[in-house]
Amino acid sequence: MDLLKLSAVAHSSHHFSSPVSVDTLDRVLALSGAARGWRAIDLGCGPATMAAHLAERYGMEVEAVDRSAIMLDLARDRLAAHPAKARISFHQAESMDYLAQAQPCDLLVAVGAGLLVPGAADNAAQLKALAAGVKPGGRLLWGETFWKRPPSEMLKAATGPVAALYAGHADYVAAGEAAGLTPLYAAVSSDQDWDEYAWRYSTAVESYAQKHAAAPEAAAMRARISGWRQIYLAEGRDTLGFGLYLFAA
Repeated sequence: MDLLKLSAVAHSSHHFSSPVSVDTLDRVLALSGAARGWRAIDLGCGPATMAAHLAERYGMEVEAVDRSAIMLDLARDRLAAHPAKARISFHQAESMDYLAQAQPCDLLVAVGAGLLVPGAADNAAQLKALAAGVKPGGRLLWGETFWKRPPSEMLKAATGPVAALYAGHADYVAAGEAAGLTPLYAAVSSDQDWDEYAWRYSTAVESYAQKHAAAPEAAAMRARISGWRQIYLAEGRDTLGFGLYLFAA
């Protein structure tokens, strides 16, 4: 089963591809000093709806970066008629490869993008590597899942390799400070945000599998999402948090 395709299907009805509401995002960005004309890079942009929000609401010039051609095709389709389309450019690349050749930006966004820095020993190392792509005095907006309580081994396995760097909410703020960044704001997603994300994720996969029942991946997708849904309801909903962290470089 193609996991990039599964992700594209699962996120096909989300607004943002993480349990973050528009209100929460804007509440955090209100303390960023964001100004029209800022240049932003959105790493692991997915369908690029967050990039589109930055371009439309804040007048930013946004470089939307994702390694998945499937995701970028979805982004182009979604934004084909978007009023801020001209302020968004799409780039298929590994995030750190792109960042290495790009000019430092005013705002670097890495929300729900997972393990972007290969070989990072901890979150401080990951944030330090990301901060290298930000202008002095610029902003880094990082969003990641955290543990609200110690997880079971089953839940850690279900969340995949990225879980190796998951920690607590306060740990992420401390990681930013250890990376030489100044924390400006941190916001946590609500249970409603998580339910909206989780059920849209599940339903999108179920709908795709039903509509494409003859496709070779349909049965595997349905089995995978059934197991994911069970562990989310049994443990994930009470154990998984998601935070948005705004740092000054």
